[in-house]
Amino acid sequence: MWPGSRDGLFVGEDNWVAVLCGTQWGPLDLRVRKHDAPPGGVDQDWDMAAEWSLDCTDGILNTQNLYGGNPPHAIDVPPGWGRLRLSVRGRQVAQEVTEPLDVAVENHLLELWPEPERHDPAVVHGPDSMARFLRS
Repeated sequence: MWPGSRDGLFVGEDNWVAVLCGTQWGPLDLRVRKHDAPPGGVDQDWDMAAEWSLDCTDGILNTQNLYGGNPPHAIDVPPGWGRLRLSVRGRQVAQEVTEPLDVAVENHLLELWPEPERHDPAVVHGPDSMARFLRS
């Protein structure tokens, strides 16, 4: 049983996090950017952005589509606490699709940087309509 989502985008604990996507029937576009320090503000073209602290003790962040069958993709990160910011667009549109898609309608930007300690999860832009529905 997964813990509940406080922000409608993430669920997880200190050493793992899952992203609540709208896409169930096709691909989504995911871009990853690593930073040495916290990046600037969120681009307002995104529907929502939230942040999560994650303990990557071994210096590896694995990303994986839980339902896609692909193996995890390892991203080298500094060992210890890191901060993730996920900006999303198109989750509600993707949620409403009832048949498999060939092209992505949902877009994600995952930014990550080292942090000296854990910080509470935070919504930094939004929430989007899907998050409002999930939290109600």
